[in-house]
Amino acid sequence: MQANSLRQEHQHLSDMRPNTPLSVSALGFGAALESKLKQLFQQQKTDKQTYRLVAATETNIHILLVNYDNPLALIKKDILINNAGGSIAVIALSQGPLDNPPPHHIRGMLTAARLMAVLDRIPPPIAKAPQGPEPVSSPRLELVQAVPVPSIPTPTMQAALSDPHQYRALVVDDSLSIQKALELKLSGLPQIGGIDFATDGITALAMAQAQHYDLIFLDVMMPGMDGYEACTQLRNNPRYKKTPIIMISGKTSPLDEVKGVMAGCTTYLTKPVQDDAFQKLSIRVLAWLTARKQEEQTTLASEASLVRH
Repeated sequence: MQANSLRQEHQHLSDMRPNTPLSVSALGFGAALESKLKQLFQQQKTDKQTYRLVAATETNIHILLVNYDNPLALIKKDILINNAGGSIAVIALSQGPLDNPPPHHIRGMLTAARLMAVLDRIPPPIAKAPQGPEPVSSPRLELVQAVPVPSIPTPTMQAALSDPHQYRALVVDDSLSIQKALELKLSGLPQIGGIDFATDGITALAMAQAQHYDLIFLDVMMPGMDGYEACTQLRNNPRYKKTPIIMISGKTSPLDEVKGVMAGCTTYLTKPVQDDAFQKLSIRVLAWLTARKQEEQTTLASEASLVRH
């Protein structure tokens, strides 16, 4: 009798899944990942649980996908969960281990297959999260196994977090159109493993302190702290002494360029950013980053060899 009841309950949940997509909101990743998630969810099969990507301002969020390496994302997570009375499921993503990870934690590379497998283990909101009963989780194993890498090209959903062999970029600009333009250009570079965004200098400094960036695009004119001051403070941080900082501005006078150089910027890009100028700059910057990484690896190998001998 009990087995029949469980089968009926599972069948009921399975029957309702295709018609009740769960709302997922991503915190701390930027527009690039959101675009990939949206594409991924749109290409799901109808006989599986479906999902839809929503903004964090939505009132009915079922699941939060949270970058635990981003302090601002953790603050937003706590606010949303408190407002919802704790009814939102959380999937944590991080490069390293967490002291107190939530039940659903993806460490390192985020791929479509890993994400869908975790999503499939989260029950619909009408059922409380299982504490370990096998009858609920066992049938779901079939769904996890039935979810291969989705029918989109593998590069479309590579990494939510930085691949250790790639570079992470920070775009600081209060213009959404400039953010989108740079995101499109950066996404076309295979060496770029992650892109984050900030709309002002103070937020950018906080993000740069919490997460290391290999490449920074910095607008000159922003509310509050301007790009010159933000660049100066970044250069005062030992982590960013040699980091390429590209200032982007509609101003092209020699005086403005001198001010940028004095603040510590690497070079300038003029708005609107042209494809040719961006390509030439990206070739130089990525070549420098690659040479620097190889130099660091050589130094580490030499130091390790000295220690062994």
